[in-house]
Amino acid sequence: MARRRRVPAVGNGPELLIGVVIALGAGLWLLYVASRRAITLVELEMRGGELEVLRGGIAPRVLADLRDVARAAPKADAKVRVVRDRGLAKVEIDGHLDAAHAQRVRNVIGSLPLAKLANARRR
Repeated sequence: MARRRRVPAVGNGPELLIGVVIALGAGLWLLYVASRRAITLVELEMRGGELEVLRGGIAPRVLADLRDVARAAPKADAKVRVVRDRGLAKVEIDGHLDAAHAQRVRNVIGSLPLAKLANARRR
């Protein structure tokens, strides 16, 4: 009678665990990115006195005021994100923008209710 040789199961062991951990990490990262985009009203880039809308939309009056701030800060190199936070607009600034101009951006965004800020075309 011939004996059967045992063949080790493929995929069990550290390779499977590493694959599951990588897939789980990628899934959590995608969920984080999707949730950030869902609460973002607009993403802007201020560079060299110019203002560019990267994503989203904002009321034309507010956009004009933000362009004035960008012209007043020609050395600015920053990304500005306006997000919903507990029913209010919150400004997140990433990059180089001095404190006075950052405050002006917050003043412009804070001058209108969230519903009026979001009343614009989306990109």
